[in-house]
Amino acid sequence: MSESSCIESDPTLALRRLARTDLHLLSVFMTVVAAGGFSAAQVALNVGQSTVSRHMADLESRLGMRLCQRGRVGFRLTDKGRMVHGACQRLFAALEGFRTEMGAISGQLVGELSLAVVDNWIYDAASPLTAALAEIKARGPAIRVNLHTLAPDKIALAVLDGGVSLGIGVFHHRQPGLDYQLLYQDPLELYCGKGHPLFDAESVPRDLGGADYVRRGYLAEDKAAPQVAQLPSSATAHQMEGVAYLILTGQHIGYLPVSYATRWLAEGAMRALLPEVYRVQTKIEIATKKAAALSLVGRTFLEVLLGLMARQGTAPTDGPSQRPSSSQPPRSKPTST
Repeated sequence: MSESSCIESDPTLALRRLARTDLHLLSVFMTVVAAGGFSAAQVALNVGQSTVSRHMADLESRLGMRLCQRGRVGFRLTDKGRMVHGACQRLFAALEGFRTEMGAISGQLVGELSLAVVDNWIYDAASPLTAALAEIKARGPAIRVNLHTLAPDKIALAVLDGGVSLGIGVFHHRQPGLDYQLLYQDPLELYCGKGHPLFDAESVPRDLGGADYVRRGYLAEDKAAPQVAQLPSSATAHQMEGVAYLILTGQHIGYLPVSYATRWLAEGAMRALLPEVYRVQTKIEIATKKAAALSLVGRTFLEVLLGLMARQGTAPTDGPSQRPSSSQPPRSKPTST
C-alpha cells in the first residue's frame, strides 16, 4: 500500500453483505484508529506492519472508499473514515449487546466490561475497584475485562468516543454528552519535597512565598484550585505521577491526593503545606454516555461498585468528606503575609 493509504475503488463495490472476514477487517480498522497508526497497531494485533497495511487495503477496497491517510504528516482519518469509525463503534456495541443478552437468557453473565479509571487510583484505600472487579469476575467468570488507567481528561474522551462504557475519575470539565454519578469525595493537599525552601521552614507564609507551582494539564486549575492561582508556575504535569516527580525534585509545590502522598510523608520526602488553608475536596465520579444504555455486565458492575461503597460507609454524598487529612503533624502555623 502507498504512503498515502490505498487508492479509492469504485464506490459501487461498497459493502452490501457483512461476512466474518469483514468483521475481522473492521476490527483491524478499529485497532489502527485506537493505536493512532499502522506502526503502533502491529503491536496490539501481533502482526507485521505489512499485514496491517494489507488488511486496511482490503477493507478500503471492500468499502470502495479511502478511510485514512498516512505519511510524513502522520496518520489521520478521512471524513469518510471518521463516519465509518462511528458506524463501527455502533456495530460492535450492538454485537456485544447481543452477546450479553444471549448470556442473560441462558442464565450466564457474559460479555465485555470496558472501563477507564484515573491513574494511580490503586493507592487510594477507599477505592472499591479491586473488590468490585473480583466480585464481577466471581459472578461471571467468562466476562472479558478491558481496563484502562488514564489521566482524567482522557477518561471523559474515552467514554464519549465509545472506547469504554464506564469512566471513573475527577471531572472538572463537564461534558454535555455524559452523565455523572458521585462515588465519593477525596481530599487533596498541597505538598513540597525535601530540599524545597518551605520544607524545613518553621513558619510557612500564607502566600507560600511565591513558590513555583506545578500546574495539572489534565484539569482546569482555575476551577480546581483558585486559591493558588496567584502562584508562578514553570512546570506542567499531565498525570498525577508527573506531579509527584516534580514535587520530589524540591523545586516545586503541587497538589496530590492525601492517600497518594502518604508514602512520601512517611519517608520524610514530602511535607504538607498549611492543610488548614489549602486542603481541597475533589469528587470521584462515574461517567457514562448519555442515551447509551449500559450492557447487563456494565449495569451489574455499577451495582457492585456502589454496593461496596455503601458497605464501606462511604456511600455517595454531597456533604463534606469524612476522610482524614494527612497524618503528618503540623510543622508550622500560617503567617499573615
